[in-house]
Amino acid sequence: MMKDYKYYIDKYLDLLFQTCTKPEDYGKISIRKHNKAIVRLNALQEEICKDNDLAEKIFFELLRNHDITVLLNATACCIHFNLHIEEAVKTLEFIIISGDRWNAEWAERTLKIWRGEIGPDDPG
Repeated sequence: MMKDYKYYIDKYLDLLFQTCTKPEDYGKISIRKHNKAIVRLNALQEEICKDNDLAEKIFFELLRNHDITVLLNATACCIHFNLHIEEAVKTLEFIIISGDRWNAEWAERTLKIWRGEIGPDDPG
């Protein structure tokens, strides 16, 4: 029986919005709270992806969210865990041409890492 995916989506979104996702968040959200939420979000992503059916369903729904922050994070997870790759790439390409500079750079970097053009620790 598949775990309650709505619980995981709610938890994912709650943790995501406890992190600094936009430039204006820095100074509003403490570094300690941000770091703690990142650790918990990463652990949640790992837990979700232990059940492939659950992960497929959760990330399918997250890729339909209208919040750019959710889309950026969901696409990165999809690429990392090899889920919904075609849709994730199309979403990132859309963000690059239609998003603001901050989001476009983030999306472009994610695609470059996925394509092997840069490493995750490379500056650009």
